[in-house]
Amino acid sequence: MSRRSYSDAQRGGNETLRGGARSDGLDLFDVIALAWSERGFIVIVFAVLFAIGVAASLTLIKPSFEAQSRLLVLLENNPTPAAAGAGGAFMLDQIMQSESELLGSGAVRRQTVAALGAETILGEPVSGNADGAALRALDSSLTISREPYSSALVASYEAGNADQAALILNAVVDSYLAYRQEILVEAGIETVTERRQQADQAVAEAQSALDAFLATHSLANFVSDKSAAETSVTTLHDRVRTASADRDAARAGAQALENRLNNIPANIELYVENGASTLLLDRRVEREQLLSRYQPGAPPVVAIEREISAIQSLLDAGGAEGLGQRRTGVNPVRQALETELATRRANADQEANRVAVFERQLGEAQGDVSRLRGLEPEYTRLAQDVTAAEETAAGFAAQEAVAAARRSLGPGAADAVRVFDRATPPLRGSSMKKLALMAAFVFAAGVAVFLGLIKGYWRAYIAARRPAQRHAPTQAVNQAAAPRYREPQPVQPVEAPARPDPLGEALVGLPVLARIPDRSA
Repeated sequence: MSRRSYSDAQRGGNETLRGGARSDGLDLFDVIALAWSERGFIVIVFAVLFAIGVAASLTLIKPSFEAQSRLLVLLENNPTPAAAGAGGAFMLDQIMQSESELLGSGAVRRQTVAALGAETILGEPVSGNADGAALRALDSSLTISREPYSSALVASYEAGNADQAALILNAVVDSYLAYRQEILVEAGIETVTERRQQADQAVAEAQSALDAFLATHSLANFVSDKSAAETSVTTLHDRVRTASADRDAARAGAQALENRLNNIPANIELYVENGASTLLLDRRVEREQLLSRYQPGAPPVVAIEREISAIQSLLDAGGAEGLGQRRTGVNPVRQALETELATRRANADQEANRVAVFERQLGEAQGDVSRLRGLEPEYTRLAQDVTAAEETAAGFAAQEAVAAARRSLGPGAADAVRVFDRATPPLRGSSMKKLALMAAFVFAAGVAVFLGLIKGYWRAYIAARRPAQRHAPTQAVNQAAAPRYREPQPVQPVEAPARPDPLGEALVGLPVLARIPDRSA
């Protein structure tokens, strides 16, 4: 497309826009066209603003130097009170946080100002409150950091001069070490001594309360008395059970003997003397004598044998039972059983008495145990008070001894913090000039483009519409006076003469990318 045809198309597009097609706003191509039409103005504004920004960046922004010092925090045993980072009882994070707070405290900054002077810290003489300005400078320029899980602190100080930054940071570290020595060694022992005295007084008061409690309840040693009472209850329980078993066994044996005695007669026949047996024995002796003199078939032997047979038959037939001399008397078995029955009854009564005594003693022991158990909460509280007070007093006494020993060791007693990298003047400084130049470029470009778009929009749309608005009332009157037809005849469109268009003239020569498409269709 030629420039002439593009200009004609642009004018036609502008006419269409003036006819009402612009009511939907500008698109990206319109914005690019407006910016391109005001490119000279944009370049001039950008050059002026960017030159001002460059001059301000080069003259106002000065380089700064950051000095660093590294401190190693050692973990010691048996920490003294208020010794942040001087004991294994603290967690690592708590130790490092305490040391960081101490390093950045106001007391350290004030000692640094007193050691160096406000003019040295500020780098120039200051009228008015110079110390306050120096403290504010220290507060804003001093930073403290550390790596995770590391026991090293990194202190940094930023100043406009490399030597000044190193000097001030070393003075801060020296003031911190001196102040730490003062806090841990000098001020700690007085506090520990006072607390130890208070703990000793608390121990005496707690022990007095415990002794009064024991005396009121007639106790020598609560734990021993309670243990003895519980042991006595257990022993008496066993004795009661044993005595009850013996009593029941004795009563059962006595009852069994009594039942047995009911079936045993009181008197029995002691013996019965019968002559038939004696006669039979005599005849047998006589037969043996005859056999020693006669043959077995001799008449005397046969006669004695017949007599023996007759006596034996009589005895076998029971003809001699119940006959003879009799003797009766007391049954000795019953007498023995009666004696044993009396013994068992006596044992049963004795065991019953023992059971009664043990049960009475058991009741008393159980009462003592119940009473001691009721007193146990109060005793436990008093005993815990004594134990806690004694432990506190012992801890403070140990800390007092350690603090006294540290004070006697001299200035190096609180050397749990070691400076392993003192600050030296940094070789390179940091500057914000590059960032300021970039910001000046972005700001100048943005403001220039914005002003160019505003100017182009004013020339192309607002200023160009004013002549058309002045002719609008006359055209409306002519249209009102013209006759109306119900069915107007179709009229061939006549190309209107092109009006001068500032935007179209301004866009002549734009590349094809910036064309505004025909939106009248």
